[in-house]
Amino acid sequence: MSVSAYNQSVAPSLDNASLGDAKPRTERSAAASTVQVTVGVNFSSQSGHCGPIFAGPPPRPLPGNLQPNPGPPPRPNPTLPDPYYSKQSNEQLAQRLLNNYGAFKGNWFSPNVTTRSLQNVADRPLTGNPYQDSNIKLAKELLRRPGLLQSLDRNGSTGALDGRLTKDDIASFVRSDNPLKLSDDQQLVQQMLSNFNALKGGYFSSTIKLRDLNARAMQPLTGNPYTDHLTQLSKEVLARSDLMSAMDNIIGWQRDGRISRQELYALLR
Repeated sequence: MSVSAYNQSVAPSLDNASLGDAKPRTERSAAASTVQVTVGVNFSSQSGHCGPIFAGPPPRPLPGNLQPNPGPPPRPNPTLPDPYYSKQSNEQLAQRLLNNYGAFKGNWFSPNVTTRSLQNVADRPLTGNPYQDSNIKLAKELLRRPGLLQSLDRNGSTGALDGRLTKDDIASFVRSDNPLKLSDDQQLVQQMLSNFNALKGGYFSSTIKLRDLNARAMQPLTGNPYTDHLTQLSKEVLARSDLMSAMDNIIGWQRDGRISRQELYALLR
């Protein structure tokens, strides 16, 4: 009887436990799927970000005929070459200087343009006046080309440098088509040495005769680069009478109409 009573008291508890665990399979499956979905959302929201994400409204599109404002254009830098004048040839710059010659003179009483007067114009700030600003930009570009300034300062007949850029000097440069017109005196002397054998004539000749140099300068260009270079070199030397006289013996009374290697080397010292 006691065993039967024990069985009766224990059996309901075992039955209740088994009934509590034995939920329908469909209910357990639904509960598990709910947990998995919840856990998946939590991980995905934390895997790529350190905090919450706030999605703002999308940007409003501009009307079809409007563009975003790029801001004001960059201001010109006065230290940089002007994009227009820097592309001009030496002859074009010289012609512009000649056309507006009076604007670059030192003052109303100064008859000529000088390097100093050009510098004074170049140092002025831009004004917004197209005419004045173009002169300022032209002066700046001329000063950026010292070889051109020296050629404009060179006397058209003697080749001497006197610090004055006269109208005749500038016009002489513009009219010349000789590519050696930008060369300084020492560069021409070096060219004479480099082409000494071709300029001196015969094999037994040891000097360049000025009459032969003059005859070569009178020859027309042929299209042969080497021959034409000798012709242009002769022309440029004869156009600088001061330099030609220095080549024909440095001491005046010793001039004999001939140019020797020793005299050319002496000019390069």
